[in-house]
Amino acid sequence: MKHSLEKPKETVLFLHGALADERMWEPHYHILSNEYRVVSLTQRHFGVNNKGSSGNFGIETHANDLISFSATLGEDPIHLIAWSYGADVALNATIKAPKLFNSLFIYEPGYPGHLNTKEMEEFMKDAEAMFGKVFEAVTSGEFEEAVAFLIDGSGNSAGYFSSQAPALRAQQLENAHTLPLQLSQTEKPCLDKEHLSKIQISTTIGYGSETRKLFQIVSKSAASHTPSSKLMQAASENHMLPIENPEKFCLLIKEHLSKN
Repeated sequence: MKHSLEKPKETVLFLHGALADERMWEPHYHILSNEYRVVSLTQRHFGVNNKGSSGNFGIETHANDLISFSATLGEDPIHLIAWSYGADVALNATIKAPKLFNSLFIYEPGYPGHLNTKEMEEFMKDAEAMFGKVFEAVTSGEFEEAVAFLIDGSGNSAGYFSSQAPALRAQQLENAHTLPLQLSQTEKPCLDKEHLSKIQISTTIGYGSETRKLFQIVSKSAASHTPSSKLMQAASENHMLPIENPEKFCLLIKEHLSKN
């Protein structure tokens, strides 16, 4: 009997953000799966099959779900890659269950619990500019319009939503049902300065040089309060980098993984 001496592949787990599900990571799977065991998770309430899920919607609930799922992936700690809302969930899960994770790569988190007063003022100003129309559309039941407003805001460009490939627009519209839940969540995760300072695993926190102010503010603040982190700026990119340019995003991931 022959025994393989090949080293098992390290596990990389992808976590999506708002108006998305695990389908957004299909290009990344094809790029990285030769070198890594690539896994993705559709979070509670998201995706076509999870519409009408039971339970809360919030960073605490999703972090607990992520911890439970990660614990099923084997004995070795995993590399966690997350974007946007998923980045906040990943940070929270790392704080709550650090032994499950080998390293953390997050791109543009958005939860402001660790901002100082001046940063919060700037954050709220830009948040109102980005989310004001989204709230109005959701309140009026215009969910397709709300999706377009949110994606335009995320891409930092009017008409960004309509400029995307039809398949991407379809995925975002299929997650429109999550917007009322996302905009009304009340859970308070442990994403403050004190808890961020306790993260010890190797962490990369990235943001785009062309992204809007609120994402830059939160990313820089999170990195400043996480001693184990490296702050990375993606040149000429915005919040939509993982979807817009999977190849470039995977190069940044590989650079992070090569050091862990």
